[in-house]
Amino acid sequence: MQADRWQKIETLFHQALEQQPRQRAAFLVAACGTDQELLREVESLLATHQQDGGVLGDTASDLAAEWAKVNQQFSPQPKSSRTEKLKLQQFGPYQVIAKLGKGGMGDVYLAEDTRLRRKVALKLLPIELTTRKEWLRRFELEALAASATNHPNIITIYEIGKTDESHFIAAEYVEGKTLRQMIDAGRLEFSTAMDIAAQVASALSAAHAAGVYHRDIKPENIMVRPDGLAKVLDFGLAKQSKTPSLLTSSSATTVVEILTAPGTVVGTPQYMSPEQARGLAVDYRTDIFSLGVVLYEMLAGRAAFTGDELIEVLASVAHREPESLKKLVPGIPDQLEKIVNRAMLKDREQRFQTASELQLELKNLKQELEIEERLKDRRVTSWIKRLFG
Repeated sequence: MQADRWQKIETLFHQALEQQPRQRAAFLVAACGTDQELLREVESLLATHQQDGGVLGDTASDLAAEWAKVNQQFSPQPKSSRTEKLKLQQFGPYQVIAKLGKGGMGDVYLAEDTRLRRKVALKLLPIELTTRKEWLRRFELEALAASATNHPNIITIYEIGKTDESHFIAAEYVEGKTLRQMIDAGRLEFSTAMDIAAQVASALSAAHAAGVYHRDIKPENIMVRPDGLAKVLDFGLAKQSKTPSLLTSSSATTVVEILTAPGTVVGTPQYMSPEQARGLAVDYRTDIFSLGVVLYEMLAGRAAFTGDELIEVLASVAHREPESLKKLVPGIPDQLEKIVNRAMLKDREQRFQTASELQLELKNLKQELEIEERLKDRRVTSWIKRLFG
């Protein structure tokens, strides 16, 4: 990150602190415009500021100075130098193979665990941030949030560690396609969409039982293996309630406290819940809305909420209804449309109140449709036999 970029983040951070909590969301949306990465970085700083009781506000200028120093130190190197170096680099027992992408808290690489001879996904905290306790804490909290549950539909965290110069998270490497890649290839079949959504709902149910709210459910954060197993990824924006959910789960093993102040917009605009878009306090029902939006997109092949500007997207999420699935998806079952619509209700008191409730509705409908299809096939077969027998 360039020093002038950090200066911009720091300036917006301080300006946001001067706003009333419930005015911060609108201020930052207007100030950041279409730069969603800028919005994300400022909001992440605000979240850390809240977690640390305001300590970050006293050190923001020091952070800016360090960024400038780091930039001077590393700017003469070619942009690809760090990536090229990583191709031959080892972090503890992990040998880097190739870059996979960018996560909320650093770049992600495909690596090999030389001890167990297995592939892993290795997320590295940017080296220039490793001396800052605020960023380290955020990095560690991401790993803790993801490991708060032991569930087949949630990515497995193997370990969090560090070498002389780098901090890393080693996680399960999931082979397959992101849900984004699948949607980009065309609308998903009803049964496939319901199955993936039910798996994600199951993952969220377990996370919510541990008091963890993901807050960034979107197609890019869902991987689907060739065998159809879905995995929820990237808990970089996860939030933990002060107490775990009253829902019970034997898989809830870790309690992590990750708080965000009211007035903070955190997430991806198109998949935010209305309360997220307004900067209000959120609970587990924010993930239910986001999953409803993802299910809508799987079925329709297009986003539920759109806009040319970020503020338009947020306004659409908060106040407008998406186009009817009946108009967009020929033959969609009435009950499936009702499930999607209920998950996306603006009033969270009217939505599905638990992810497990949504999961059950999807599983039951999927079974009913499969039975109907089998009966239909049998009737057709019987008719053909009578006609030509």
